Amino acid sequence: MNFFRRAVRYCRRQKVRSIILFLTYTLLPSAALLALSIGRAAGRQSDMVKETVGGSIHIEIDSGNMDLYGSGTENSWGTSYIYQGDYITQDVIDAISQVDGVVACSAQNEGGYWGAAVDFEYFPGAFNVSYTDYGQSVPYTVTFNSALNSKFLNGTYTLEEGRHITPEDSYAVMISRELAEKNGLSAGDSLTLYSLDSDTKNTFEIVGIFSGTEGLTKEAMMSDGIPANQGFIDMNSYNEIFDRQTLELGSVDVYVNSAENIENIQNTIENLPELKGKTFTYAADTESFDLISHPLSSLQTMIDTAVAAIAAAGTALVALLLTLWTRSRKREAGNLLSLGRNKGEILLQFLTENFLLAVPAAAASWGLTSLLTDLAGSLLAGRLGEAGSLTVSLSLSDAAAVCLTGLVCLILAVLFAGVTIIRLRPGAILSQMD
Repeated sequence: MNFFRRAVRYCRRQKVRSIILFLTYTLLPSAALLALSIGRAAGRQSDMVKETVGGSIHIEIDSGNMDLYGSGTENSWGTSYIYQGDYITQDVIDAISQVDGVVACSAQNEGGYWGAAVDFEYFPGAFNVSYTDYGQSVPYTVTFNSALNSKFLNGTYTLEEGRHITPEDSYAVMISRELAEKNGLSAGDSLTLYSLDSDTKNTFEIVGIFSGTEGLTKEAMMSDGIPANQGFIDMNSYNEIFDRQTLELGSVDVYVNSAENIENIQNTIENLPELKGKTFTYAADTESFDLISHPLSSLQTMIDTAVAAIAAAGTALVALLLTLWTRSRKREAGNLLSLGRNKGEILLQFLTENFLLAVPAAAASWGLTSLLTDLAGSLLAGRLGEAGSLTVSLSLSDAAAVCLTGLVCLILAVLFAGVTIIRLRPGAILSQMD
């Protein structure tokens, strides 16, 4: 009888041993493969974070420098000072946008536009002072790109319908879902606002509706203090309404694709001809990147450690089990040696017995890991905070690596266990059994 047939018969006879090894050969690779899959997902998420979250550079006029206000002029109200430094213009923004690594620029003026409702209604406050023919005015944030507003970036507000305001928009507005439902408005509809500052009525298209104001107080003293009443309008219409021929902004936020390279990007921006020597201040912010990337980096380190630990512990466990069981087979090995079977053939039988269990176990391991990947991604997402959900998926390359590593570990374990018997002479083995 050759070694292969002996291996098959032994596996059939030793059912308990075979089941234990089958489960061991299934669970250990599953743990390693799941760990590798999570590590891959964390790596992909980390790369995406570096490309999308990056960091931001806040550029602002040096309004705190009193040397830039001149001597002041006297009027009936006292002494007034006018800022005489540089402003952020369209040329400055265009130059910054061309810098490698810059993905977007966003300038905004919170509360820059105050509008009264002409053809719709705001939520009323405790006191309603109608200082226009259309009731009380409410503040709107004037923005180039509403998607880069901090309330949308940090999740306070969420776009529910339509789209965000972009730099190309003109007479576009975003309102809260609560205000839209109160007035039966949807994305694509129009509303008219009256500005007391410019004494004009202007019609805006509702390009987006956002949520996030729900549950906030509607017991404010005035309508302008109720978040559901407040919204966003585009910068182009604002400039046209107030007849501003030249764009002059107090600040701009520059978003970059690499927090790790933010210092070099800032240095490049500071030395642009349009900005060099201007009275601007700069502040880099990588807090969002740090908050998101740190847990991902920690997870990858943990995964690397876990995979190494699984490989080492798995090899030791299999070697221990095989050594204990192989020692009970001294008589079998002694008989085979006395019948002229060489030691290499006996080792091949031991290896074949384990391969017969390891091959179906590998298939079972793939199936088990497939069931666990979605669950693992969901569980980890809750612990990673702003890092977001991890899409954990199996990779054939990871499976091949696990199988190859498992094969090497299995061969080492079988050799370690088998050597404890086949190194003895047949007579010595049989005498020990007696």
